[in-house]
Amino acid sequence: MIRDLALAAKASCSLEDQTSLVPIVLQLKKLCELVSKQGVLALENELPQIKDTFLNLGIQLIIDKVESSNIEDILDSDIYYNHSNGRELLKKIIIREGLLRIQAGDSPRNVLICTKVFLGQVSDAVFRNP
Repeated sequence: MIRDLALAAKASCSLEDQTSLVPIVLQLKKLCELVSKQGVLALENELPQIKDTFLNLGIQLIIDKVESSNIEDILDSDIYYNHSNGRELLKKIIIREGLLRIQAGDSPRNVLICTKVFLGQVSDAVFRNP
């Protein structure tokens, strides 16, 4: 998990913006469920539907079996050097966390818990009734 207070301040955004990121958290959980049931290569079939370039890149790296430390470096470089702020930065941080957990073999429940924590203003009820 990225623990950088300056970055966290840059990722600060409104409740409305945070709520708009709930589908990303749920998508990461769904991708983790797919990997848990069918294996990493099942992600290849999902790539054409994934329009977010950051998420798509991370999934490609996982499919290609890139080492986790290298994936972390690549995603972190994008986060730190592509000057994202607010909602867009928060989205990348959530995606990064979810992808690293998927690659590590975490459970879908753990992926959900560890990604929704970034949406601290959003009610837990939103995640139960998407």
